[in-house]
Amino acid sequence: HISYIQKYDDLVIDFLCDPNEDSIEIALSLIHNGKYPRVVPDEKQLLEQVTKIDLLVIASPNYMHTPQLLCWSQHEITILVEKPVAISEKQVSALKAAEPKMKANIWVAMEYRFIPAINKLIQHLPEVGEIKKVTIRENRYPFLTKIQEWNKDVDKSGDTLVEKCCHFFDLFRLITGQEMQSCVSKVHRGLLWDHYGYEQRELKEEVVP
Repeated sequence: HISYIQKYDDLVIDFLCDPNEDSIEIALSLIHNGKYPRVVPDEKQLLEQVTKIDLLVIASPNYMHTPQLLCWSQHEITILVEKPVAISEKQVSALKAAEPKMKANIWVAMEYRFIPAINKLIQHLPEVGEIKKVTIRENRYPFLTKIQEWNKDVDKSGDTLVEKCCHFFDLFRLITGQEMQSCVSKVHRGLLWDHYGYEQRELKEEVVP
């Protein structure tokens, strides 16, 4: 996100907020315009600066997107939130209940729809005629390495259909111009969650906020 933001001369990164020091160091190393942001150690302190923020980028682990969006959307700012916005029915319900009172302009980072090949496909749709079925197949490597491997934990990522395939659900909607009613997914797992020791963790009733 930082590399893209820096391509716009009228945008300045004023704050960085992350509890992980390594992440902060990497983020700072990507800033080359000489205007270094103020580093804030926790979200509570960042929220105190909300009147100084025009655009907020939420790029935290998946399970944190909903609670952070519920908090920040009460303010008149623009929010770019990483996908997926929610990873459980509980979170979806919370967002739907809060939506009428949200004051923020919210954009979900569904970047696949901006891929040049997809843009070309959309341009050719009138030549195709009536769409009967849309099929997407992806051959990919396992999830990338992230802080404390949170993305390998189904309770924090929402699992593959939410973490990764939300991009494809968005493309189905974009290509057909319709909302999805149902889907069929056929997958093969080359790397299982139990490779990461989650079967030995302490189970909690409320893993997802």
